[in-house]
Amino acid sequence: MKHIKQFDAFINESNADSASEKIESLPKGSTFDDAKRIDGIFSKSKHTWSEVIEAFEKMQKNAKSKTISIKEIQITQPNIQSNKVKAMIENFDKLPAINVVQFPDGFGIYDGHHRLLAAWALGKTKIKVNLVKI
Repeated sequence: MKHIKQFDAFINESNADSASEKIESLPKGSTFDDAKRIDGIFSKSKHTWSEVIEAFEKMQKNAKSKTISIKEIQITQPNIQSNKVKAMIENFDKLPAINVVQFPDGFGIYDGHHRLLAAWALGKTKIKVNLVKI
């Protein structure tokens, strides 16, 4: 049994290493020293971050926990801090769900861009979200 746990730890460690390498391979972004661009991976929302914030906060009490495809989520910011994402990769399963608004034309992310990118880097296809429908 100990051998299996050690093997699982090795596999998880290897996945974290390759996920961190995926983050490092992203194009350099702006705003932060360690910024990476994510608008080449995810679609940009037609809604501004302010619109998404207002919608989520107004309807937050009606949020439902769901699991959705990461490809469906539209970003509201083009840059992330790579060191923040790398730290999240190590403890991804312990992270809270991201906050998303479902507009008629797609899912706009309110909070969780770094967690979304960590999921992508780890090869996940779905992510747990707190979803508010408009």
